[in-house]
Amino acid sequence: MKAIILAAGRGSRMGENTADVPKCMMTLYGQSLLDRCIESLRVASFDYKNIGIVSGYRHEILQEKIQALGLKHFHNSNWETTNMVSSLLTADEWLRRESCIVCYSDIIFHPSAVKVLMGSDNEIAITSYTGFWELWQKRFSDPLEDLETFKSNNGWLVEIGKKPKCKDDIQGQYMGLLFFKPSGWKKVMQTIKLPLTKPLEKLDMTTLLHHLIEQGNGIKTFECCEPWFEFDSINDVKMYS
Repeated sequence: MKAIILAAGRGSRMGENTADVPKCMMTLYGQSLLDRCIESLRVASFDYKNIGIVSGYRHEILQEKIQALGLKHFHNSNWETTNMVSSLLTADEWLRRESCIVCYSDIIFHPSAVKVLMGSDNEIAITSYTGFWELWQKRFSDPLEDLETFKSNNGWLVEIGKKPKCKDDIQGQYMGLLFFKPSGWKKVMQTIKLPLTKPLEKLDMTTLLHHLIEQGNGIKTFECCEPWFEFDSINDVKMYS
């Protein structure tokens, strides 16, 4: 099994803090988000050789770390005009050959969230964070302004990525952790060839998941209660610190 870290973005909402480094190099208590991500994957039993990083903005900074640790390097040269799905497509050679964990690089997550996905026998699976409401109340004056819908039925995703009308529209928070078997990735490749609500280069992950559901593809969901954090702005960094 492989693990792919999506680390192509600058993180423009971080302002001048990412003027010279990618967002994943932001630090919390002296350790970068990327290092924390790699550490969680390592605790979940991934060797360095089975971890790949998709770089983009200031890729030369990541390249030094990638070479030093012996990681696989994928590169999204169009990072500035594309979104997460385009970054993931650069790792197609891994995804079509064996099962892969995919994770964002601007999150902090517990290794157990990775392990539950590694134990999945489903073609496509994701995790959801149960403590999202308390976290969003600290991050935003109105949590519903930022949150998106997330609904599942008997552990299968039925809705994601829409504007919620109330708290009950959100049964969990998508964590930026995914699992694909090669057969599941094949369904992704089939789906992106269809007419979509966004052009492929602008396609984000939750919109892709939405389209996969629309096409009748099952996406298994696993609830996680261990602490999880995402970093969207410098205010997040300050609050978590």
